[in-house]
Amino acid sequence: MNSYQDGTGKWHSQYVQLLKSKSVESLKYVIDDCRKAIEANPENKNNSKYSDEIHYCHAELKSRQAK
Repeated sequence: MNSYQDGTGKWHSQYVQLLKSKSVESLKYVIDDCRKAIEANPENKNNSKYSDEIHYCHAELKSRQAK
Protein backbone atom coordinates (compact mmCIF):
# COMPACT_ATOMS: atom_id res chain seq x y z
CA MET A 1 0.00 0.00 0.00
CA ASN A 2 1.23 3.47 -0.81
CA SER A 3 2.03 5.97 1.87
CA TYR A 4 -0.44 8.80 2.43
CA GLN A 5 2.26 11.32 1.73
CA ASP A 6 3.77 9.72 -1.36
CA GLY A 7 2.24 12.45 -3.52
CA THR A 8 0.37 10.15 -5.90
CA GLY A 9 -3.00 10.10 -4.16
CA LYS A 10 -3.27 6.37 -4.85
CA TRP A 11 -3.73 5.66 -1.16
CA HIS A 12 -7.38 6.74 -1.46
CA SER A 13 -8.43 3.95 -3.81
CA GLN A 14 -6.19 1.45 -2.07
CA TYR A 15 -7.63 2.36 1.32
CA VAL A 16 -11.20 2.06 0.05
CA GLN A 17 -10.37 -1.41 -1.29
CA LEU A 18 -8.76 -2.41 2.02
CA LEU A 19 -11.89 -1.43 3.96
CA LYS A 20 -13.94 -4.04 2.10
CA SER A 21 -12.14 -6.75 4.08
CA LYS A 22 -12.57 -5.09 7.50
CA SER A 23 -15.24 -6.06 10.00
CA VAL A 24 -18.01 -3.65 10.98
CA GLU A 25 -16.39 -3.39 14.41
CA SER A 26 -13.05 -2.46 12.85
CA LEU A 27 -14.64 0.22 10.69
CA LYS A 28 -16.40 1.73 13.70
CA TYR A 29 -13.14 1.63 15.66
CA VAL A 30 -11.29 3.51 12.91
CA ILE A 31 -14.03 6.16 12.82
CA ASP A 32 -13.88 6.62 16.58
CA ASP A 33 -10.08 6.63 16.67
CA CYS A 34 -9.81 9.22 13.89
CA ARG A 35 -12.39 11.47 15.55
CA LYS A 36 -10.49 11.30 18.83
CA ALA A 37 -7.22 12.13 17.08
CA ILE A 38 -8.77 15.19 15.43
CA GLU A 39 -10.31 16.35 18.71
CA ALA A 40 -7.07 15.82 20.62
CA ASN A 41 -5.02 17.89 18.20
CA PRO A 42 -7.10 20.13 15.92
CA GLU A 43 -3.96 21.57 14.31
CA ASN A 44 -2.46 18.21 13.31
CA LYS A 45 -1.33 18.16 9.68
CA ASN A 46 -2.82 14.66 9.32
CA ASN A 47 -6.39 15.69 10.16
CA SER A 48 -7.42 15.81 6.52
CA LYS A 49 -6.29 12.18 6.18
CA TYR A 50 -8.23 11.26 9.30
CA SER A 51 -11.31 12.98 7.87
CA ASP A 52 -10.92 11.01 4.65
CA GLU A 53 -10.65 7.78 6.64
CA ILE A 54 -13.83 8.62 8.54
CA HIS A 55 -15.64 9.33 5.29
CA TYR A 56 -14.46 6.11 3.61
CA CYS A 57 -15.39 3.99 6.63
CA HIS A 58 -18.87 5.51 6.72
CA ALA A 59 -19.25 4.90 2.99
CA GLU A 60 -18.27 1.25 3.42
CA LEU A 61 -20.72 0.80 6.29
CA LYS A 62 -23.48 2.40 4.21
CA SER A 63 -22.72 0.21 1.20
CA ARG A 64 -23.04 -2.90 3.37
CA GLN A 65 -26.45 -1.77 4.61
CA ALA A 66 -27.68 -1.36 1.03
CA LYS A 67 -26.96 -4.99 0.17
